[in-house]
Parts: sequence; structure tokens; C-alpha cells
Amino acid sequence: MQRMIVFMVWTAFILYAVFAAPNGNAGYLESLIKMDDPDPSLLMVFSFLGIYAMIFAALLLEEDDSKVPAWPFVIASFFLGAFALLPYFLFASGRAEGRIRIPNRLIQLLHSKAFLLLLGTGTTALFLYGVSAGDFELYGKAFRTSQFVHIMTVDFIVLTLLSVYLIYWKERRHGSENMRHWIGMVPMIGALVYLFKKRV
Repeated sequence: MQRMIVFMVWTAFILYAVFAAPNGNAGYLESLIKMDDPDPSLLMVFSFLGIYAMIFAALLLEEDDSKVPAWPFVIASFFLGAFALLPYFLFASGRAEGRIRIPNRLIQLLHSKAFLLLLGTGTTALFLYGVSAGDFELYGKAFRTSQFVHIMTVDFIVLTLLSVYLIYWKERRHGSENMRHWIGMVPMIGALVYLFKKRV
């Protein structure tokens, strides 16, 4: 049942991106890639996608011991966001079926206090910068006219919901039936708090 829901969300996301998102780009993508004075609100959400990719790397790679490897999906998520991550949950069994593929040093780095605090500080700084200096009227216009900004925004929402599911998935994998996964509803910070509490 859960796999069916994931498949439906993934399919709906693809169909939405292809048929419902605006067609134009109006230079927003080029402005962000070249860092040509992009609006702070656009830069904030664009950067949040990169932070989310690192958070999902920390959440998934420590348990990359299923028959289907997680690392290719994690790497692809840095470029494709939720488009790349959702298929993993269609194929992964959620059971340990071998040794963890990822070197222990990398896992320790991803779960280190310094790394998690860096992500948390970066998230907070970007949020304050985007909210205080951003032009949300411009963001609204970009959302309505730019395919990239539109999909970027929807991707951010899907990643937030996916972080809730992933925490739930991890907890069930270890036989826990608590409500801890709802912390993921707080974008990025919720998942970071979950990771931080796991390490202490």
C-alpha cells in the first residue's frame, strides 16, 4: 500500500511538472545558476533544495544495506530532488540484506555535530536573508511564469513531505511505532533535529 502511494505521488509529480507547470523561464534559472544578482527569496528556496539533498544523504546512507543501493538515488537528488528520491522507496525493501555500502567515515561525517550544526546554521541564515531581503511579489510572479521556479517550489514541498515519510520509514525499519516522524513537517530543521537527537 505504501509503495502504491509513493508511486502515485511520483507519477503525479512528473505529470504535474510536464503538463501543469508554466512553460517559460524568464531568465530566473540562468540568474540563479550564474548568481547574477538573483532575488534573495529565489536564492533561499534554490539553496534549500541543496540542503535537503545533504539531509537526505545523512538519513539514507547510514542504512544503505538493502538489495537496492541508496547512493545512486542520493547523488541524483542533488540535481533532480524528489524526482530522484521517490523511486528508491518503490524498490527498496526496507530490510537489511547485506553490509552497509558507505564507508563508516563518511557516515560519521554526515552525522557529526559540526556538520549538522553547519546545515542548521546555513538553513537559518538563508531563511532570515530570504524573508528579510526577498521580494515575495516577484517570487509569486516567477512561480506563475517560470517552469523552473514553479517546479523548484513544488519540489521543496514534496521533499518536506518526503522527509516525514523517510523518518517514519526509518523508525519502522527499527521496530519503533512512535510519532517522531511528524517533526519532519518543519522544513529541514525538523529532520536535522531528528538526526541530532539520534546521535546523542
